[in-house]
Amino acid sequence: MAVAVFGASLVAARVSARMSRAGSHAPLVLDTTELRWLVPGSLPAEVGVWFAGSTGVLEERIDTYRLYGRADIGVKRRFRQTVELKVRQSLDGRIEFGGGLAGSLEVWRRWSPAEHLVEHGVVERWVDVHKSVMKRRFLLDGTEVPFSPVVEATGAGCDVEVASVTVDDDHSWTFAFAAFGPPETRRGALLASWQALVAAAPCPEPFEPRTARAMGYPEWLTLHR
Repeated sequence: MAVAVFGASLVAARVSARMSRAGSHAPLVLDTTELRWLVPGSLPAEVGVWFAGSTGVLEERIDTYRLYGRADIGVKRRFRQTVELKVRQSLDGRIEFGGGLAGSLEVWRRWSPAEHLVEHGVVERWVDVHKSVMKRRFLLDGTEVPFSPVVEATGAGCDVEVASVTVDDDHSWTFAFAAFGPPETRRGALLASWQALVAAAPCPEPFEPRTARAMGYPEWLTLHR
């Protein structure tokens, strides 16, 4: 499957066909509804302190992204090892959180591991993205639960993260939501998680994601490479 040349819907169909032939070796599949803002510059200390609270889980890692020049397909090696494929399934309309924070939702499907789902050519461009990621997890009603990398244990809810992101000498930071579970619950999960965050502690002012452009990592990399 040449991910770089097919449309996103065709990529997803071809991946599903290959998965059906993989049997017990098929990768795990996760569908999410996401909204991410990427802000130029270093993460403000007050934002990191506000978001971490007493429950944030910190992870330091380097993910290596393959550069396609597309906003709807992403391939990366998590921790420079496990290949993951993400394909944007659709756009799910604009969402307003209040106080000027808004953006357009993206529906993504992720396969992991996905080494056998991605064809590798002779000439490929990859880039290391250094991340310092703080994550928190909320249920559909806004109740916070301990973060776990396994979403199946939660069922439905929303992960929220703040991260410092560095590519070469370019420093940025990101604020993002990733809702999981039945599609009809995800928009509400995003809103509930935001309301729980600001109810516990109002976000610092100014909060730059209000004026930043919302986009996923694949699109962000097309602007920076």
